Amino acid sequence: MPDGVWQYKASWRSKMGSITLFLLFFMGLFLLLAADSGKYAGFGGAAAVCAWLAWIIGRPLFTGDWVLRIGPRGISGHILKNRTIPWRDVRDAGVETLQGNPLVVLSIAPEATESLAKTRRWLSGRKPERRIPLGHLRKQDIPQAISALHETFAARATAHAAAAVEARQEEARFEEAFEQQLTQHTKTTWALYAIVAVNVIAWLWNVATGISAMRPASADLFHAGAISAWAVTREHEFWRLLTGTFLHGGLMHLAMNMLGLWGAGKLLNRLYGNAQFLQVYLFSALVGASASLHFGAQTAVSVGASGAVFGVLGALVVAVRRHREQVPKALARQILTSETVFLVYALLNGFTRQGIDNAAHVGGLLAGAAMGWMLAGVVGDVYPGMRRLRAAAVGVGGMAVVAAMVATTPAPPVDHGSMFAASEQIQRVMPRIQAAQAALQKDVQQAQAGRMSADQLAQVVDTVHLPALRTAQADLAKIPRAQGDPRLELTADMQELTTKTIEGLEIMVRAQRGQARDGDQAREAQLKADLQVIGRRLQERLAALKPKQASSR
Repeated sequence: MPDGVWQYKASWRSKMGSITLFLLFFMGLFLLLAADSGKYAGFGGAAAVCAWLAWIIGRPLFTGDWVLRIGPRGISGHILKNRTIPWRDVRDAGVETLQGNPLVVLSIAPEATESLAKTRRWLSGRKPERRIPLGHLRKQDIPQAISALHETFAARATAHAAAAVEARQEEARFEEAFEQQLTQHTKTTWALYAIVAVNVIAWLWNVATGISAMRPASADLFHAGAISAWAVTREHEFWRLLTGTFLHGGLMHLAMNMLGLWGAGKLLNRLYGNAQFLQVYLFSALVGASASLHFGAQTAVSVGASGAVFGVLGALVVAVRRHREQVPKALARQILTSETVFLVYALLNGFTRQGIDNAAHVGGLLAGAAMGWMLAGVVGDVYPGMRRLRAAAVGVGGMAVVAAMVATTPAPPVDHGSMFAASEQIQRVMPRIQAAQAALQKDVQQAQAGRMSADQLAQVVDTVHLPALRTAQADLAKIPRAQGDPRLELTADMQELTTKTIEGLEIMVRAQRGQARDGDQAREAQLKADLQVIGRRLQERLAALKPKQASSR
């Protein structure tokens, strides 16, 4: 490279290169599917979206533009419209990390109108800053590029470099003092460890008691303490508002929630202390669960800690915003940017996917944000006594909010307790009915083949098959008729099928013994027709009936 010039082009072996290749792969896949199926509108549209994203993300890979070019005259790159910003206009040159991706941050002199105007893109805004992402560079090139940036800035922008270095040193001293302050107030974040431990222990306990580790059934989660609007409001099982937030719909659900909690939770725990962190977490969990009563838990049981996790994220963003004068600028900027982006993405994802209780997410987020604003953090100038008083007042107000949300819950349409009890009884009764029907059919076939006389068939029916079917009929009558149970019609059809089968067999036995009654022959013909109709209807209901999965949060 030229003397004193550092030039870095995009590489396909970079993080952005991998993402671009991934998008191009799916573009080709969608094009093949479109050609194979003829569904050009759907698959072709998906391919176009992938192509557009690949171009937006990987543009320097296709055009060969410089990602970063550092020279004696200044700094340039494709994100700066390939314009060079002279060092005289640069007040500082630093590096930030956003979601693990490094960016060069150039602070431009406000009076450098030409540099600001010629390098502005619609994403850069009107601030006197320019950001150059380094994600298109190979991993091993990024440290070299950062080192070259700092060295060249110090050598070429001498009028501003000393002041910038002094400012960075001052910020470093402030960050060190801030870290010491947090360590002094919260020596151990035991509250976070305790919350994670309780979530993990609850999952381990469920697995030890026979619940599926990866995809637990809704009935199992309900019995373990999942949230159900009917159980909370009709049966007054208010404890479910808390227990349901420590249950999860499988190992992956648990892992994702704990991963989301760990990073944000550790910093919030240190900012607010253990007691206030528990207050934020538990209040957000209860508000998220109460919001779920109005939506997801109306028809499906709801489980998961993500309402509380969203509350912790919301509290962290608000706390940093509220105490921004006491929080280091780099840390505040990183949290406000990265966590806000994550929250927006997670909420949009929840609104577009089925099986996600986004009401709990929104409820927990709002609760956490409110708590983050009202509580006094350890970085605030508030006396400990006043902090405890404020925490107590917020706690009382929070419980009043939860009570109000529970009291105003709409009438739930599904009685989950009775529905799951009915399902368990059906699973016990169904094999007995099927066994009785199979045994009866086998003896009928024996009689039709001449291996059993009509008198013998009538005797077996009267002494074996009719008692078995009557027992099954009695068992069916004991099954609870739960409101909102999709099996109600199935149970009614099974009972009608059993009842009419019994009536038909009784007519057959009477006829064989010479005790036929008037109208038996016509009734027998009608019963055979009815049984065929009911049998077909039962097959259709069984094929269409699918168990409703728990709503994840």
